[in-house]
Amino acid sequence: MLLLFSILFLIAGIFCVSYTLIITAYSGAGTAFLWFWIMAGTGSLIASVLFMVLHRKNISFHRIWYWLFLFLILCAAGVFLLVEGNIYIAGRGKVSNNAEYMIVLGAQVRGKTVSRALKNRLDTACKYLKKNTGTVVIVSGGQGRGEEISEAFAMKNYLESKGINGDRILQEDTSVNTYENLKNSKKIIDSRGDFRDSSGKVVIVTNRFHVFRATCLARTQGIKGVQGLGAPNDDILTLHYYVREFFGVIKDVLHGNMKWNWLS
Repeated sequence: MLLLFSILFLIAGIFCVSYTLIITAYSGAGTAFLWFWIMAGTGSLIASVLFMVLHRKNISFHRIWYWLFLFLILCAAGVFLLVEGNIYIAGRGKVSNNAEYMIVLGAQVRGKTVSRALKNRLDTACKYLKKNTGTVVIVSGGQGRGEEISEAFAMKNYLESKGINGDRILQEDTSVNTYENLKNSKKIIDSRGDFRDSSGKVVIVTNRFHVFRATCLARTQGIKGVQGLGAPNDDILTLHYYVREFFGVIKDVLHGNMKWNWLS
């Protein structure tokens, strides 16, 4: 059993280290949450060596400890798969036409240029807005480190360059995270006083991995008629994003920022 654990942790460690190198080469050493893969890889390799040493020294433990260790791993895997299942399904949901409002959540802007992730969100939003000409869009995102303009302003410029009338675009340019994106966007909707609580729809546009948490946060904020429209993920970073989002969901649930909506 010790040898089996050693081999499994060795495989996990090699994978995590390899993926760390891929992420670094693709999007840079400053990629958010890259530390997770470094820590996971290092920890797995250390565990592999430890189990191998115990195996070679023929050190054995009572069988109950093996089963307890396996049980804990299976419980952790079960929670992970449950959350990831919700994330995956929510990201592929359908939305209604003729929504009153659309909220496009911001992502990194490099100088004045939208990142790949944000471009995917905006292209998805454009398709919907051109088909549903009565929908008003709120672009939400403040100005962060390395950004010469706010994410909201960059998004507005991009949408206008794609033919979306500027009169349909409202900017929310103070938020720094998803929770604030939705909280501040709701204030804009409420201030306009034209939303139909009973039948109105609000479409939230973000990348597929982010739809579940975004829609749960929106409902917790009291936004009515919420639907999530998922934009394509970056193929190389998809695994990275889904793993990172797992921890984002757990954090927001524990902090009381969101209520769980099963298979939203």
